[in-house]
Amino acid sequence: MLTDPFTPQWITWLDAQAAGLQDTQQLYLLLDGVFIPGLYRTMQRKMAPDQKPTLLFEALPSCNDKTRDVSPFLLAYRGQPQLSKLLSACSGWPMVSAIVTTESAEQLGRRLAAWCVVEADSQRFNFRFPDTRRLPGIFNALTGEQRAMLCGPASTWFYIGRNGDWATLDVPQVMAPLAESPTLEAGQFGVMVDDSEADGMLARFDYRGLQWQQPHSTIHALVQQGLKVAAHNQLDSDLWLDWCAAYIDQSLLTDTAEAARQFPQWKAQYQ
Repeated sequence: MLTDPFTPQWITWLDAQAAGLQDTQQLYLLLDGVFIPGLYRTMQRKMAPDQKPTLLFEALPSCNDKTRDVSPFLLAYRGQPQLSKLLSACSGWPMVSAIVTTESAEQLGRRLAAWCVVEADSQRFNFRFPDTRRLPGIFNALTGEQRAMLCGPASTWFYIGRNGDWATLDVPQVMAPLAESPTLEAGQFGVMVDDSEADGMLARFDYRGLQWQQPHSTIHALVQQGLKVAAHNQLDSDLWLDWCAAYIDQSLLTDTAEAARQFPQWKAQYQ
């Protein structure tokens, strides 16, 4: 799992949002299919015909069945019990957003699909905004105009954060045109790379078989702080993993000053 388990009330809260919609609004779930490949097929079989999932990768020239199985997709949410049961499989995965908008599923699907592949430094890559670990950092790195083109007239964009509870993006709420061949500046791309650094360290921990008892969100926060201390002290990147593991072991999250004081002593062990 890549987030804390979802809070017990997450579906109840979602139902309350759906119940409070205005007549012109619809609530759509944005689910990142890469974490549960083929989930959209199960949704398609279980849900009403007018709730057919809208696959964002469908517009890609090379789309095939394998691509569809890992595609992000939109699903209109109306609080049905059978959908709640299917969504329970998402707990612990950074794959659930909820968007309230006046656009139809087709319109919102085209808007979001335009951002599935972006260009940076003359290279095109899969833009991982449906991954809720990446979403806040991506949103902060975009310009105001880019945010408007991504969100359109959406009044709210909720997502399940690392702590398993709902969080909210500050959406522009404007009827902006669809993006055409979105491009990121080098600085924007750098911000997003930096934002993913702690997750890269967590993946290295998994590869080494390193595990801790704290919740995933706590471990991530510790790694973020540990990396800041390492960068500030110009620690060789080859030692970052060992330092971050020690940082977690000592649980120094609430006292970075103490971590900074202990850092020279720790570093001396590796010289």
